[in-house]
Amino acid sequence: FANINAAKRADQIVLNAGLGAAGKSLDFGVFCSSSTASSVLGTSFSDTEGVAVPGPSGLSGSTNGITPFTICTGSPTGGNDNNVVRNPRSVNTNPSVPIGQIGIKVDAWPIIQLFSFDDVEIKYNRPGGIEKVQLEYDDIPNISSTTDRKGYPNNAEVFLTINDIQLNQDPTDEDSWTFNINSPEATFYQAFTESGSDSGNNSPGLINLVPHLSSLDFVDNGKLTLNLGNVAELQTNKHQPDSFVSDTTTTYSQIITLVESEPNSAIFENFDTSNESTIGILGNAPRGQSATIEYNDKSTSILAGSSTASISMTPKGSQFNAGQQAPVTVVDNDQNVNSGSRDILNVFRSTAIIPSLQLGDPVTLEKTFSLKFYTASTDLLNGGFVVDFSVPDKNSDRLIVNTTPVATTAFEKVSMNLGITAEVLKSLLIVNSPNNAGTNWLNFDLKSFEQQLGVSSFSDTSMSLHFGGLPGTTIVQILDPGDISSGRGLIQLDDVTVAAINSVPSSSSVFLTIDFDSSANTVSAGMISNEKDSQPIVIDFFSFGQKNNQEINNAIYRFELEETSNNSGIFVGTIEYTVTNQVNIFDSNLITSLRTIDDRIKFLVNDRLIDEEGINIAYSDIAEVGVTISTSTKTDIKTHSGTVSFTSNTYRFGQPVFLVLNDSDLNQKHDTIESYQVVN
Repeated sequence: FANINAAKRADQIVLNAGLGAAGKSLDFGVFCSSSTASSVLGTSFSDTEGVAVPGPSGLSGSTNGITPFTICTGSPTGGNDNNVVRNPRSVNTNPSVPIGQIGIKVDAWPIIQLFSFDDVEIKYNRPGGIEKVQLEYDDIPNISSTTDRKGYPNNAEVFLTINDIQLNQDPTDEDSWTFNINSPEATFYQAFTESGSDSGNNSPGLINLVPHLSSLDFVDNGKLTLNLGNVAELQTNKHQPDSFVSDTTTTYSQIITLVESEPNSAIFENFDTSNESTIGILGNAPRGQSATIEYNDKSTSILAGSSTASISMTPKGSQFNAGQQAPVTVVDNDQNVNSGSRDILNVFRSTAIIPSLQLGDPVTLEKTFSLKFYTASTDLLNGGFVVDFSVPDKNSDRLIVNTTPVATTAFEKVSMNLGITAEVLKSLLIVNSPNNAGTNWLNFDLKSFEQQLGVSSFSDTSMSLHFGGLPGTTIVQILDPGDISSGRGLIQLDDVTVAAINSVPSSSSVFLTIDFDSSANTVSAGMISNEKDSQPIVIDFFSFGQKNNQEINNAIYRFELEETSNNSGIFVGTIEYTVTNQVNIFDSNLITSLRTIDDRIKFLVNDRLIDEEGINIAYSDIAEVGVTISTSTKTDIKTHSGTVSFTSNTYRFGQPVFLVLNDSDLNQKHDTIESYQVVN
């Protein structure tokens, strides 16, 4: 049931918008007077002042809007202009009782009974006594708007919640309200459905309710404004997939949509089930400045600011030994960008800061000099277009590819000038010879291309080094099609590849190409499509072994720590290491067991690392003053001397002799009981 005057005024707004608006906004359907014969709707509603039924189909004499009610004739046959009871319980059609227990016709359901009232006493005559509910039809109390926290780091999601029972128009379904936050001031009911599809976003179905709010008994509520300043920006999500809505005369391009948390809750939220919000903090928001939200004549501030971070590693006991997991913890509220979920410091996420551990001198993308995309995999001389990039964090050495200025463009290949000479690469790699032995590796993470640029398969991906230019006087293919199946991996470089690189003149410049479509088929490998974010990538060259009687260990490890809980700002993971020995020192299987990009890092040690050579996990904190500073945690890695003992001082003839070897360096994995065979 509903108040007759309010229902008629709401329905009139839809009527004024034109016939094309039927079933949109606050449409109550069509009206029939209380004198309508019981044969029309299936039962009599003479105790009411009229009723609203879903649609005019099959009926004659029905009215819309504020027109006086008249008697309906005919019989409802379907159709539904009712947009304020969208998900009613099914009417009871059990053949043992009249339909709906009172004999209502199915196509008249849901029916809204209309009365003039201020305060209402609702009674239900049940066995054992009358049950009563008091309904007060008056001003709405306890209207409020709140945000999920007081201060926000850059790139954070802002969760706005409005508690307003007057926005709860439909008690059977989640209501959706869309507001244009600045001029022209606008409020739309069900511009989008609760699932995000367009509902009223078509003329004349999109109806701005701002001129009518007072007639609907709204006072200061029903309108939302937002001053973004230099702090915040509007975004889209599953509840609001578009950044604008349009009616017959105006396009509203500064919109924010809030959807009811559940039917009849009167709690409205601007974030969806994936915790994506329609308000975000800018990546360059100035510290200490605010955006403001105003609803019901009350303001809420969105304050931008950074906090100081810390990083720690806490081995169990007094010493960090092989095969033991040590917790690694970063406390940084600046990385708590989404208070509704557990954030992860993913390498492929552009706004994440990645803790990293570097040993030796691996070759990374830190010195990259230029970068191009190509529309065809066969073309290196023509058709390429330059893309901006940066390496903002010299600890984790991720190359951040900025595709946001690029219009929709298909691509198949990427090239980059690594900014080094062949001599740098040759000094890293180990060429197996009587005095040198070891393995060389390519470490990469291209998952941002997979997640954002549509590279759905890597099975046809190849990589080549070009020396001296593009296409280069010498080309060495370092990754063959079929070598990888995903956007992240650690691949061994074979001896033939290393020998080819070693034969290149030392002064040659080094270029890298990544061909995502080596077969050169007609299907594009990837697509830049008006991107809103940049894409971090990682490509490293590692080497492990011995060179000129020196132990070689060149690698970098990146921690993808995970937040302990929603909104904690505490990120955790683990670190462990394995030590080479005479059994596995040149075994490539040992290297493939390492975890170079993970929340549980496992790294290689082939010599003790103490004092200034101790391991150092670095983290590039964005301090409160707005500059990047490094913070780190450091510990020594000590190798150990083994001892052998017997289990007895004396043995009899024929008695088994038990030996005990005590050497913590042989403990390869924290969760495995190792077994070693005798080696001659």
